[in-house]
Amino acid sequence: MNPTQKRNVVMAQVNYQYGNNIFVPYAVGSLQAYAETLPDIRKNFHFQEPLFLRKDLAEVVGCMEEPAVVGLSCYLWNWEYNKSLAKAVRVAFPNCLIVFGGAQVPNDSKDFFVEHPYVDILVHGEGEFTFVSILLESLSDHPDYTSITGLSIHEKNLSTVKTPSSARIVDLSVLPSPYLAGVFDFLLNSSFLLNVSQETTRGCPYACTYCDWGGDSYKKVVRVSEQRLLDEFEWFGKNKVEYLFNCDANYGISKLDYAHTVSMLEIRTRHGGYPQKFRMCTAKNSDDRIFEITKLLSDAGMNKGATLSFQSMDDTTLETIKRKNIKMDKFSELMDRYHSAGIATYTELIMGMPGETYESSKKGVDILFEEQADTVNLYVYACTLLSNSEMNNPFYSRLHGIRSVRMPLLLAHSTPEAELSEYQNVVVGTNSMSPDDWQRTYVFYWAIQCMHCLGLTPQIAILFYKMFGVRYSDFYEKFIDHFMGMAGSLIGADIALVKDVVSQAVHGGRLDLVIPKFGETCWPLEEATFLNFVTNKESFYQEIRGFIDEFACNSGIFIEKEILDDLILYQSSLVKDPNVTELSVSLRYNLHDYFSNVRESKAILNKAPTLLKIVGDRSFGGDLETYAREVVWFGRKGGRFHHSSIVCERA
Repeated sequence: MNPTQKRNVVMAQVNYQYGNNIFVPYAVGSLQAYAETLPDIRKNFHFQEPLFLRKDLAEVVGCMEEPAVVGLSCYLWNWEYNKSLAKAVRVAFPNCLIVFGGAQVPNDSKDFFVEHPYVDILVHGEGEFTFVSILLESLSDHPDYTSITGLSIHEKNLSTVKTPSSARIVDLSVLPSPYLAGVFDFLLNSSFLLNVSQETTRGCPYACTYCDWGGDSYKKVVRVSEQRLLDEFEWFGKNKVEYLFNCDANYGISKLDYAHTVSMLEIRTRHGGYPQKFRMCTAKNSDDRIFEITKLLSDAGMNKGATLSFQSMDDTTLETIKRKNIKMDKFSELMDRYHSAGIATYTELIMGMPGETYESSKKGVDILFEEQADTVNLYVYACTLLSNSEMNNPFYSRLHGIRSVRMPLLLAHSTPEAELSEYQNVVVGTNSMSPDDWQRTYVFYWAIQCMHCLGLTPQIAILFYKMFGVRYSDFYEKFIDHFMGMAGSLIGADIALVKDVVSQAVHGGRLDLVIPKFGETCWPLEEATFLNFVTNKESFYQEIRGFIDEFACNSGIFIEKEILDDLILYQSSLVKDPNVTELSVSLRYNLHDYFSNVRESKAILNKAPTLLKIVGDRSFGGDLETYAREVVWFGRKGGRFHHSSIVCERA
């Protein structure tokens, strides 16, 4: 209720709910916290509790109390919802001022209000100062927003008036913390588990063309005061926050970040281990400081692993997207260092960017895997055109022949939503990669991730590379070719399914799958097929054996039948099983020792009868939903799909 008859303001930053975990609406909370420091705002406006859940639109609008202003923070994952909500607000409250801000608001707004006449104002860039100016101007009998910088304004004839860009906020100390200001206190006694965001800096010094984080306007990095950050962390610990997402574009790039991490962990210890998890985006040129930060977090059990991102392994593509990678010798050194410290790593690539080809994609996998095939945990993402990225600029798109398709947004592990889907514009073709090659490349990366990186066949591929020089890309390409014409087989049926999904995606279909026996969850294709294979392990590895026999024969490779028998048995036994917790495996060759030392010159495969005793770290008792959640959803970045407790005895 608003007993003083102040003007009501409703702020919305809607996100998906994952189980009982919700994302606290930090961006709109920051706008509210700053606005409420000003006497004229407090005197004239009343902020209702911010909206943060994707609830039924009629229910949401029905709970609004004659709003004078509705502000919506827009991202890729809530753009369609926000537009629908704004339409509903316009119908229910025709005189309400509707303001859009956030990363999804297009800088090129020339025709925006023709397509979206229910919106009044767009805010470009940082919103704290700008939104306050909008609120104060709305108090006028005849508001004129054209004097406010950083806006696109809806004129009565549906044309757009765009004002000059706003200056950066260079002194972040004037912005209060929404956590410390009490904006989110209404959530503290709820049943929700809180996922929070925290800014340590704003800005990014890089200008990667696929990203909208930095660029000319935001290349200067501005830091939040250390005292505010630590005070916020006290709030997170006191209120038992589950998950903290650090909003820094390059955490670890500053010397201050290590000391901040140490202080953060000291506070966490005082609060019984809260927040439980910490997610960061590290600087692209990972170095000693980032290793030390990651080790601190890993030792505390706060992170799932270290990210070593390349985005592309192709020099032409890297030049086109304005990015430089770390050298491969440095990458191998870092991988060894993380591996020795017991820290999981994962590497990210973006497929289909300008300059990339099917062959360059294969070559990139070989470069990554040749020295680190036993530790590379690869995540490959389709290239998405972000609203304000350089890659989405019409000139850039024409120059590189970019063809994109609007398809449902892939939000891994979200719950399927039938009524209102979000969308992304995915690059499915360029001057260097046709849509047909894009599909072929997607299926190739599916095989690499599902078969190798999720642990189904890496030891098999490694042995063929080490002993016979078979490149990893050729091995998995032949794997796809072998099963492509075997739709009646387990693997062939799943490859046919993956190909069909990818083919439909080029025309606007989804790039994920829901498998009911693993819960109402949207799984990326490689995870969905992994789950299908792992629940049919015996048939799966029988078919893999058939492929290996044919592949070896066609390649002129002779390998002892006993070695292959042991290899298939060993590989199968490593993979965690939802039904089996303990097993003893008798081998005729020293495969476990061989793969434990595979990067060393002393790794020699010998006949040496061996007994492996494998004990799972937990029993799933056939509970497929729990298995999928723990091993794949939560465990993928930590590489949890293989058993870690293996005792090797000489038979």
